[in-house]
Amino acid sequence: MHAMQAKLSAFNGCGHLLIIATFALAGSAAHAAAAAAKPDASPNEDAFPNYESYIKISGQAAAISGDGAAFQNRLRQPENGGAGIEDLHFNKIISRRTAVTLDGRALTGAENYLGHFNVSKSEVGSVDAGYKRFRTFYDGVGGFFPLSKAWFPLKPQDLHVDRGQFWAEATLALKDAPEFKLRYTNETRGGRKDSTHWGDTDFTDLPNNNPPISQVRKLIPSYIQLGERYETLEGTMRKTFGRTTAHLTVLAERTHKLDTRFVTRFPGEVRPFPSPAATVLLPPAQMNNQVQLTQTDGMNTKMFGIVGTTLTELSKHVTLRTDLSYHLVNTDFGGDRTTLTSIATPTGVVIVPTGEFLGLNGGSRAKVYEGKIDLAMTPAKDVSVNLGLRGEDSYARGAGAFSVVAASGTPAVTLATTPRLEASRVKDQSLSPAIDVRYTGFTDLALYASGSWRILNGDDRTTSAYNPITSPVPALSNLFNNDTSENRGHYSVGANWRQSMAVTLRGELFYKDHLNKSVGYSTNLGDNYALGYQFTGIKTTAICRPHPTVTSTLRYVYQLGRMQVTGFLPDFSRYDSMNLKNHTIDETIDWNPQNGFYLQASANVVFNVISTVYPRAGITPASISNTGVANAAFDTNKVLQNSDNNYFNGSMLVGAVLTKADDLQLQGTYYRADNGSANRAAFTMPFGVVVREYSLAAGVKHKFASGWLGTIKVGYFHSQNDTTGGFTNFRGPLAYFAFEHAL
Repeated sequence: MHAMQAKLSAFNGCGHLLIIATFALAGSAAHAAAAAAKPDASPNEDAFPNYESYIKISGQAAAISGDGAAFQNRLRQPENGGAGIEDLHFNKIISRRTAVTLDGRALTGAENYLGHFNVSKSEVGSVDAGYKRFRTFYDGVGGFFPLSKAWFPLKPQDLHVDRGQFWAEATLALKDAPEFKLRYTNETRGGRKDSTHWGDTDFTDLPNNNPPISQVRKLIPSYIQLGERYETLEGTMRKTFGRTTAHLTVLAERTHKLDTRFVTRFPGEVRPFPSPAATVLLPPAQMNNQVQLTQTDGMNTKMFGIVGTTLTELSKHVTLRTDLSYHLVNTDFGGDRTTLTSIATPTGVVIVPTGEFLGLNGGSRAKVYEGKIDLAMTPAKDVSVNLGLRGEDSYARGAGAFSVVAASGTPAVTLATTPRLEASRVKDQSLSPAIDVRYTGFTDLALYASGSWRILNGDDRTTSAYNPITSPVPALSNLFNNDTSENRGHYSVGANWRQSMAVTLRGELFYKDHLNKSVGYSTNLGDNYALGYQFTGIKTTAICRPHPTVTSTLRYVYQLGRMQVTGFLPDFSRYDSMNLKNHTIDETIDWNPQNGFYLQASANVVFNVISTVYPRAGITPASISNTGVANAAFDTNKVLQNSDNNYFNGSMLVGAVLTKADDLQLQGTYYRADNGSANRAAFTMPFGVVVREYSLAAGVKHKFASGWLGTIKVGYFHSQNDTTGGFTNFRGPLAYFAFEHAL
């Protein structure tokens, strides 16, 4: 399920970038196209000057048929449109040394607001303050199951989160004196967004008495209610002493988070009483019991830090940078997890708390010391070398308490509450050396290489939750002691070659190697495993100008990755747990045959596969469960499959100058992914995205008179998503207008 969510997230990310880049319903896109369409135009010929002070009023609307929430999520704009002040900028020179700047924005629908004020006086300082807020749209949908056509969106399906920030900053920069800066920020995040923790359902058209194939699939959507605030107070002093510039920063942070996750498992289901045998075929509504899960996570933190840096020019060829920092973090946390289960009894259905964790409270304290030193050298005319070393020492400890409410009996309606205690302590020390070398002694050729390492050793002691009533001292089985370590290396070597005025080539080889270990010690050995992965790849770029008016940029990235899991006990040998192969090809062509016309076309092709144990999984032999149920032999390869994420997207942008007062812009996009696996539904959740999207748009920018500009854009967007059974399809026209006036 998480793999499917990851694929959907990847699609959304690509779709958002594609949409924003190609059908940006903002006047800035038209303005940029106009400038590109006539790069050599003189100021007198430019119909669209950049005003120092201006106001832009804009509006947007859409007539979408289909899933409006999916439209909002994909295009990051409200289905019902909106209007307001898109951009306000006012710049005023009060005197020879004093300037005032105002910025504003107020767009309804998108709930995008900005108020910004700045006053600066040379050789004195500045005052800067403002507030901004914007809305992000989310789609409250879960999964789609092709066998039963199961589809369970949230009600309401359209979700959103509002993010806001207030800031105030004062800078004192007197001549020949240290520079002081004080800044306060207050950020908030509130609203509802979809979660990747989907709930379960039996409405899959699969029988419940066919082991080992389960009829349960995670399809049910869930959401998170956010309530978060982050405050920061930061003071900085900057002073130059001879060849050394020093910075001293003192900062304090405070956070308050209260987030609640809502998950429903097996909605609409109640298992009969008495519970039938596992071999009895049941209708979906009687296979399991509905569970309403609500988890509240609260956390308050306070952080104090001090950071000092120096930059010293030791000589013409050597520069030294040092950093030293200390951070102290104190955290208080709390929360609850409530699970309300519908259970059938002889007298009817009752709702019973099952497996509740209530009254979580605790705290933690962490100290982090960090030091860095960097040396930049040019030992020879064409050679530059950077050497760096970073060290960190951290210590964290925490403890918590909560109560467990459990139900027992037949039916399970008898409740009992017991307390629990838990604690942990983690110590880490790490060193991270790094080196970068560059050589430019060859004509039109630059060579470079870099390497960085991280070597970490730590000690992790954990006391898992135990009942202090029955065990005043934690039992041995609750104590876990681990020596932890991390070895990480990143290496690269590359070259930039300007072969001619028409051809520039760039190439880079890279290798990454990580190994994390956790080895138990003392009487209780704790964990015993090692996780490692290696990535090898190449990045290439070719920039060609076959004609003075044509530029072609071709990029190719290849990456091969492997991950291993190693157990230290005799029965757990090393094996490859994952392989990854990725090819990415990007091509962009720019054509500017004459002043007043510009064309840009781009294409992106990705071939990506992640494999785990497939096709090595083989056959799981027949067995008898601990309840006496016979499990037939099973082809495990039908469940554990490769994960493909291949896709193509392309776009085209055309800009043309029609007259001295009119510019034209045409845009088009296409996106396609075809990685469906509906044929696996009988054995597993059918991962894989099947999507096709395209858009077309045309815009005109017109100069009405001196100081007056107008823009209008119309377009059409079509999204077909077979991953969700077509339930999130949408299509329809979009429109945007804007008026800009110089102040």
